[in-house]
Amino acid sequence: MNKPRTESNWFVPFSIKLFAALLTVITISLYVGISRLVTLAERAEDTYYYPFWYIWIISLLINAATMLFLIFPLSLFVDRVLASMKMMGTGTRLIYVIVAYLLLGTGCGFLFAIFVFRMDAFQHSGQYSYVLMITFVYLLWQFILIWISKQRKRVS
Repeated sequence: MNKPRTESNWFVPFSIKLFAALLTVITISLYVGISRLVTLAERAEDTYYYPFWYIWIISLLINAATMLFLIFPLSLFVDRVLASMKMMGTGTRLIYVIVAYLLLGTGCGFLFAIFVFRMDAFQHSGQYSYVLMITFVYLLWQFILIWISKQRKRVS
């Protein structure tokens, strides 16, 4: 008898999840670094601006910690729950995955707010959108890597 997780519609190998997490951290960190970059023409006098590499490395460390300790372990749990569900059709599977990752991102944003802001978690809303964005970029990278691995299997 086959294992139920391999018979499911939603099973992502651990290596793809790990590589998607790495690509997510790099992608989000590059976005943060580029969005906070101030060109020489726009810089004010007597004001210090952090260089791109410094912003990128600090963002990389923060995003790696968020991904490593919050999103990645909880996404393993969410994927097991999705693997145990019987989903019929591609549209139903996509809706279940998006809703599950939306709940994952919201829960991770809430946990992030509790650890960072202590008891003021509901007074600040920026971290929810940031962690949701990281979660959906992570999901997008998983879909891209799964699609690439299916294309490579089809060719060989």
